[in-house]
Formats: sequence, C-alpha cells, structure tokens
Amino acid sequence: MKVNKKDGRVKRIFKFIAIFLLAMLVLITCVLGGVYLKYRTTIDSAREEALTKEKGVNDTTFKRAGSSVILDKDNNQIARINNNNYEYKSLAEVSDYVSQGYIAVEDKNFMSEGGIDYIETIKATLLYIKNGGKATVGGSTITQQVVKNVLLTQDKTVSRKLTEIFLALELSKRYTKAQVLEFYVNNCYYGEGCYGIENAAQYYFSKSASKLTLAEAATLCGMSNNPSIFNPIANPEKTTQRRDIVLNAMLEQAEISQAQYDEAKNTTLKLTIQKISVTPENYMTSYAIDCTVRALMEQDDFQFQYIFNTDAERQVYEDMYKGAYFQYDKNVRNGGYTIHTSLDVSKQKLLQAALDNGLGDFTDVSPTNNKYSMQGAAVSIDNKTGYVVAIVGGRGEADIYNRAFLSFRQPGSSIKPVLDYTPAFELGYHPMSIITDQFIPNGPKNDDNQFYGPVTIRWATEMSLNTVAYQVLTKIKPITGLAYLGKMQYAGIHPEDNNSIASIGGFTEGVSPVEQAGGYYTLANAGYYVQPSCVTSVDYLGQNTIYKNNRQGKLVYSPESAYMMTDILKGVISTDYGTGHDLKIDGQIVAGKTGTTEDRKDGWFCGYSAYYTTVVWCGYDIPTSVDNLFGSSYPGHIWQDYMTRIHDGLPEADFPEPPGIIFKNIDWQGNPTEMDTGSQDMFSDH
Repeated sequence: MKVNKKDGRVKRIFKFIAIFLLAMLVLITCVLGGVYLKYRTTIDSAREEALTKEKGVNDTTFKRAGSSVILDKDNNQIARINNNNYEYKSLAEVSDYVSQGYIAVEDKNFMSEGGIDYIETIKATLLYIKNGGKATVGGSTITQQVVKNVLLTQDKTVSRKLTEIFLALELSKRYTKAQVLEFYVNNCYYGEGCYGIENAAQYYFSKSASKLTLAEAATLCGMSNNPSIFNPIANPEKTTQRRDIVLNAMLEQAEISQAQYDEAKNTTLKLTIQKISVTPENYMTSYAIDCTVRALMEQDDFQFQYIFNTDAERQVYEDMYKGAYFQYDKNVRNGGYTIHTSLDVSKQKLLQAALDNGLGDFTDVSPTNNKYSMQGAAVSIDNKTGYVVAIVGGRGEADIYNRAFLSFRQPGSSIKPVLDYTPAFELGYHPMSIITDQFIPNGPKNDDNQFYGPVTIRWATEMSLNTVAYQVLTKIKPITGLAYLGKMQYAGIHPEDNNSIASIGGFTEGVSPVEQAGGYYTLANAGYYVQPSCVTSVDYLGQNTIYKNNRQGKLVYSPESAYMMTDILKGVISTDYGTGHDLKIDGQIVAGKTGTTEDRKDGWFCGYSAYYTTVVWCGYDIPTSVDNLFGSSYPGHIWQDYMTRIHDGLPEADFPEPPGIIFKNIDWQGNPTEMDTGSQDMFSDH
C-alpha cells in the first residue's frame, strides 16, 4: 500500500509538537518542584501567615480608618488629624467606567480567575529564577493588589509575595468579584493625600464618583498605578498619556465603543480642584504626633542612638532614623489612631500667654514668612508624673513650626549642670571643691571679663563662671559628660562635640528645649531620667490599645549627685548675687540656671520646683544678636510669670534629701576636715 508522504510529515510535526510540549511541561514541573523544595520552609510559613491574617479579616477591614484624634488629659479633643474627607462607597455608587477601566488595564481576566493569574505567576517565578532572585514583581491581579494595599506591606520579598498569593486565593473564595472590586477602588491611592475613588473624584473633579465621565474615570484608573508620576497637577502630559492607555485597553476589551473612545481621547484634561479643609496643627498637636511616632518606633525595637564615634556613623544612623520616622509619621497621619495625652489646656494657655506677653516688646515681623522675628519656646513637665503638661513652640498659636522640639540651639551656661557639674559629682567632686578661676590660653572668658581666683563649684555655678566649668569638664573628660547627655537622649550630639568648649554650650548643632526639660527634670527627680513625652496611651481604630506608656525611668545620676546640684541651683535664685536672683517664686523653693550664648543670640532659663520643671528659650530663628537678651531677662521672666501662676495655691515644698547626703566641716580649700571650722557643706557618701 502506498503511504501518503504529506500525511507522514503532518504526523511527524504533531509528534514533535507533542514531545516539545511534554518536555516543556516536564521542565516547568521540575523547575517549580525545585523551587518548592528550595523554598518549602518559606512557602509553608507564608501559607500559615496568610491563613492567620485571613481569619482576622472582617467587613471593616477594607474600610480605611478615619481621622486620628488627639485628646487632652481630660479626654477632650485637642485636634483631628487627616481630615481628608475619606468616604467608603459601594460599587453601585461608583461609575461603571471605573470598574471597566480597572479590569481592562490592570486585570483583564479578573472575572474568570480565582484570585491569581497562574500564567503570570509562572512567568514572574521564571523571571525571578533567571535574575538570580532579584525579580519579585509581576503577576499581581486586582485581588492581589487589594491584599497588598490593605493587609500587607509593599516589601518586595519572596515571603511577602507568597503570603500575598495565598491570601488572594483565600479572599477569592470568601468574597464575590463585585466585593473585591469594591474593596479595590476604595483603597487605591491617587496622590495629594487622596485615598479611595470618592475622595479622588471630589478632590480632582469636584464631583461624586458616581458622576465621573469616561475620560475622568480613565484618568483616575491610570493614576493609581503610580500617583507620583501620573499626577494631573504636576504632570498633566504623562497623566493624559496614561489615561489614553486605559481607554485603549477598554476599547480592546470591548468595554466601550469606538465613538466613546474617540470622544474621551479628544477630551482635554480639565481639573476642578476641591481644596480639602485641613485642621491646622498647633503646638500640642505636633508634639503629640512626635511623641506617638517615637513611642511606636521604640515599641517596635527601633534602636535609637545618641553618641557617635564618627560623622559617617552618625550619617548612616540619621538616614535610617529619618526613613523609619517618616513611615511611622505617615501611618499616624493616615488616620485611625486615638492619642491620649497628659496635655493640660489651662496650663497650655498660661504658658502661651507668658511667652507672648514676655516678648511683646518685639514687634518686628519677618518679610519672608510673616512671623515675628524674635521667637521663643517653652516646655513644662509635671514632676509627679514625668509627663509634659504644656508645650509652646513660638509666639502665637498660628505658627506650625514647633521650636520646642524641632529647634536645636546653643544652650550657653544652661548646659553646665547636666554636662559638667553633676557628672563631676559622680566622680567625687562636691559643691565646695575648689577650682581656680583664671585665664586659660585658648579657653573661654567669664561674662564680666574678670577672674576670681580659687572658688568653689557652688559659687562658680551661682555666678556662672565659664572658666571653672571648662576646667571641670576638661578634668573629667568631655566624652564623660557627653555620655550623660546621651543617656538622657540628647539627639544633637556630634563627634566634634567631644571638646571642652561644650562645657559652656559650644555645640555643633545644639539642644532643644524639650531635651533641656528632660535633663533638668532628671535633677528634680533624684537622678532618674524619664523620656519627656505627653502620650499616655494610643488606641487604634477605636478598639485596641496598641501602646501604653509605662514611664519606666533609668538612673542617670545618683540621687546624692542630683541633690547636690539642685541645692546649688537653689542658690542661683535665692542668693543676692546669683544670676537668677530676680526670679524668685513667692511661697515656693525653686532651683534653676541661666544660659546666654555669645553675642546674646540665645537666652535660656531652665528651672524647677518640687512640683514642675519648666524650660524657656528665646532668640531669632536665624541666630542674631539681641540687645539685653540674657537668661535672666526675657526667658527668666517668662519662666517666672508662668511658674508663679501654676503654683498658685500650692503649699511650699522642698526637694527631699536622699539618705546618702552627709554634712562635713570644710577647710578654707573646701576639703572635708575633722576640725570645727565653722563652715560645713554637703557630700555624697558614695
């Protein structure tokens, strides 16, 4: 029988194709099998994580949180953050063009797939293998994007991608396609702070999502792919190009007609921006957010660092810190948090009034920002609780820049108690230790350009002698003093500050009023440091308390050293010659220290009673010499005004003497002696 050669060729072709397809199937199976064996632990872990997360999903999971709220000590609302008009909409309340556009451009098989696109997933896996484990993108369906936007992070790791896949499979079993699409359009980000399709429609086009035209819907569908690039305000041309890609996909998928396509494509992008009403931040708001951010970072084991060996080490840390801080700050501002604080509105008003009145003689306004040129900041801590009760970041309440924790300034002599003298007491010095006040080559001078010879640390502090502080820090080593500041979380310390000139406030960057308040509170609190904060607890989504401030302090100075320093600082105010002798508080025992920088560019007064610690700074934002600016002038009188008012009606209270304080006779050189010299002072038994 004669064999048809043509039929034979056809059979051979089909046989070759069958063998090739079988070989490819075996190859893909082997590859995928190899991938599974290699990543079995990761895969199993991702599956378990997905199942755990899926159990926690409910109908409210996909509805974005509302505004974050800040409450005062009495649970009255201080501020509402992220007042961005977010509104969840059902799919029936959204233009059909939006659903059609997203399906066409993002996931054309959405209606038929089971949560993931297996072909795209295999392609992404092979690409990952080809690139040596560097490619983890691709293959994301709309369901996967919902998972990524709501339930997971944006990290590009194998484990995160696997968890995303498993979660998408589970959600596709649990929810209908319409529900998944509804979750998607309500959680996409459209730039300019707009989350959800309704927020975006209102912001860009001043209309509800149900009223969007085809061109407008296609614009928004294209934007959420990358809102920083496809921003109609900043990049209208790129946004229009992206809109046209969406329209073309809709035409190819037969979601729209050729006539609809032509009309929409020829429509000029026209925005009708609806400005969102934003509650302006005040000083209490910005500080409460900062405290919340840092508290949540610490709770999540972010490793804060304050002392650095090199500038390079500091820069690496700063980059890491800023990145983490930005993310936590963004989360808080995105909404859903209830922040309970210790802030006392009545004391806040008193502190603001004291600052505004105290600087009322300075009326010059900066032409660049329309703010007062002469500025100030103040912080007040309740010594009983350790919480901040009032914080003022500038003159008037309209200034959103909070100098109390954002501004780092040269501290002048106000740094001496916490950097020089109390650390020296830890090493065996005492109030009557004698230091010779004398000219020091290349060293500092005293404010009055005089030298007094042998003097005690007590008298040198009361008179604020610079040469004595300089010599003390030199003897105990600058790094020793700086280490104490590091323990109290002074964040502006640079490697270059490991220098004796720091003893009188010569820092590379400086200190903030909040940091100084924390340092002086430590003296008032018997040497125990507690990080300054106004946040007592934080709730999320009105239910779970995710942070509770336990106010755990740490011993920085011994109680005896802190008490000796406090006793000296009492004399700064109580003696007739002390630099703060005009700043007494009737009916109260107070301690404090003045601080004035070179050329009177910064003025400080840091002081405390048994009840409260308050720090005041005054100066220009851009350091400028100010006539008659001393620690005892404007800052001191602001401090005195405020402290007088908040102590009204409180009984006089002294600072408790720790058991380790002993009194001894001293000779003319300030040394302890068994002889009855008629002069005594305190020592520490440690």
